[in-house]
Amino acid sequence: MKSKFVPVCLVLGVLYFSLSLYRLWLINLPLVSPLDLVGSLPPLAPIFRKPGGKIAFGFLPYWNLKLANELTVKPLTHLAYFGIDLTPTGEIKKYDRPGEKEPGWNKLNSDQYSLLHRQLKILGKKVILVVLAMEIKQIDTLLGSVENRNNAVNSILTVYTEKEFAGLNVDFEYMGYPTEETRKNFTLFVSDLTARCKAIDKKCEVSLDVFADSAIKNRLYDLSALGKIVDQIIVMAYDFYRPGSTQSGPVAPLRGKCNSTNFSSPSPCLDYDVVTSIGDINKFIPSYKIILGVPFYGYEWQTVDDSFLANTYPKTGVVATYKRIQGLFGNDKISSLSASWSNLTLTPYLSYVENDKTYQIHYEDAASLKLKIDFVHQAKMGGLAIWALGYEIPYQELWQTISNNL
Repeated sequence: MKSKFVPVCLVLGVLYFSLSLYRLWLINLPLVSPLDLVGSLPPLAPIFRKPGGKIAFGFLPYWNLKLANELTVKPLTHLAYFGIDLTPTGEIKKYDRPGEKEPGWNKLNSDQYSLLHRQLKILGKKVILVVLAMEIKQIDTLLGSVENRNNAVNSILTVYTEKEFAGLNVDFEYMGYPTEETRKNFTLFVSDLTARCKAIDKKCEVSLDVFADSAIKNRLYDLSALGKIVDQIIVMAYDFYRPGSTQSGPVAPLRGKCNSTNFSSPSPCLDYDVVTSIGDINKFIPSYKIILGVPFYGYEWQTVDDSFLANTYPKTGVVATYKRIQGLFGNDKISSLSASWSNLTLTPYLSYVENDKTYQIHYEDAASLKLKIDFVHQAKMGGLAIWALGYEIPYQELWQTISNNL
């Protein structure tokens, strides 16, 4: 009996040791392109492949509340209402000008929103309130005074309690480069807001939206400090090209940043990309707290030709929703419509001619979204955030990709 028992123990020991090494190898996989990594993974690696367990965070802007009955919410864990604006002195902005109600606040208090909120809670979704500030002078004044910051926290928490939200999302988009004092004051504001929200509701979740280049530029966000305070950091990994860009280009290029291997290539390359952005932010924020923001929209420009990264005509850039993009395929008035895929950026784009003018649209489709979801798993991020709910209605391709892969 003893002679048979020893070999069995040895075999089991070797097997256990091998599995342990394999597990360690999985945990320490590098942050690389999804295309590089997917091919090297075993086909059934559950740490990356099993759907579920990730946050699916959807932003619903007030202007799309009218589409509430058509929204797809089943794949979501969180729905964030965008949002309420703050005055420079910390009150909720309820009027744009005398007699004209501010739409975000007005729609929050509508019967349509109340019904949606109740339905989401019945479905077990976490309903989040987005608190926003978009103007430099507004943010400087708000953060520059202890009284104003306290007013803002009190105002926000009053709405949070009265409307029975499950969390807060802080969306302060300071488009310039703030002073160090402003950065410190913003951290103090977020810290106070988070602590007080959790004091009145221990389940309160607080997330913060940051620009994709926040790790390499002097933005409002002290990532190291804020990462220790909030529950999630949502990286707005889109708008790499915008309506005012002088070239047409991908809204959310997964890859494509110029490097030593492609800089001298005759093909174009980009200043930055999503993978590089997340790698840079991950130096300050643990990956499980990072939520990757993805666009349900694109941008459309009139261009000089149909080449990739073609030059644009001034003031022709506009938002193109997923619905608008899909509608082009059935438009008889559109000639020379061609769908292309960039192997550089791992994103799709369309070119077409209308009235002898060339147009180009860069956007997100099921294939590019699938690669970004793969990246979320491979980089061990916390999940995905969608801007914005309603832009895809009535098409379901993007939701099917999320449901099957996240």
